[in-house]
Amino acid sequence: MSVHGVDGGNAHCRGGTPAIRPVWLAAALLLVVLPLAGVTACAAQGVSAGTDAGLRALVDSLMPQIERVSGMKLRHPVQVARPTRAQIRTYIEHQLARDFPDDQLTATRDVYADLGLVPDTLDLRRLLLDLYTEQVVGYYDPSAKTLYVVKGVSPDSVVPVLSHELVHALQDQYVNLDSLVSRSRGNDRQAAAQAAMEGQATVLMIALMAQRVSGRPVDIARLPDLGQQWGKVLETGYRQYPVFRAAPRIIQETLLFPYIRGASFMQALARAQEKHGGTGQPPPLPFDSLLPESTEQVLYPDRKFIAQRDTPTNVIVGPAARGWTVRYRNTLGEMETSIFLSQHLGASSRGAARGWDGDRVVLLAGAGFRAL
Repeated sequence: MSVHGVDGGNAHCRGGTPAIRPVWLAAALLLVVLPLAGVTACAAQGVSAGTDAGLRALVDSLMPQIERVSGMKLRHPVQVARPTRAQIRTYIEHQLARDFPDDQLTATRDVYADLGLVPDTLDLRRLLLDLYTEQVVGYYDPSAKTLYVVKGVSPDSVVPVLSHELVHALQDQYVNLDSLVSRSRGNDRQAAAQAAMEGQATVLMIALMAQRVSGRPVDIARLPDLGQQWGKVLETGYRQYPVFRAAPRIIQETLLFPYIRGASFMQALARAQEKHGGTGQPPPLPFDSLLPESTEQVLYPDRKFIAQRDTPTNVIVGPAARGWTVRYRNTLGEMETSIFLSQHLGASSRGAARGWDGDRVVLLAGAGFRAL
């Protein structure tokens, strides 16, 4: 499921870009804000999403445009629904309880606390619930094959939200989105896959909004680097939310990573495609052979993914010694490693993570002790 948040304090459209999970927790929900400066015409042919029928009509009016900018054809209609905020909070509570038992959340919290990245007293379940429900506007749920828009949201926020979420709905008709971010893939590969999915939805949303303003097709490959252009705007917009503002830095940065770095990654693929074809083409689908395997590949697409694939090394740690049990086993990846270094050694140390090739973090418990 992906969730949208919106800043309604401006006359311009404020579209939330969705995500599937905080990278380091492999959760199934989140919200984030992406102000779309200059986009003022937010209604689609005068259609409003204030009723069930209106939402259906708005989706139907937007879909042909999204098909054109994405290059993906609709295979079957997208289901839509309008839940209340209370219903969404209940749903999120259910999802968290199903996907993250207390022992898993505690082990995850303990790992990042031992690394000095979160407080060891952090109530992770409460933080996640509050993060996911803060200013929710809309989301697409792959498991239900349904796009949801919260009842009573501002009309100005609907079109950017739908534009982004309908890209996810189309993606889900070509590939199993849930499988791409399965926990069995490991933390860093999940983060990379999420960046590709969210990056595609982000650049297509921006391209569609720009096209609606300019009245002509937009060549994504020729736009300024969206990661650089929108990164600071996105961070600034997100910090208006009290829960996000108070969250540990590791959570803040990994929430923003798929949109900022994912957008740059997808533009790099589009530029590479343009060298071998015409201009103004939709970006390639970031699935199968074009699905990145690490955050390193997302961070440096030209050198580590396009020109030559730098496949990460799978680091294997043997079984625990007698008397010890494994509570947590996963990877950090270059992105989280850079956050770890910068938090403890200063911002200038982030570059020390370059050249990352693989890692493994294991949390052991035994005889009243734990060891990382």
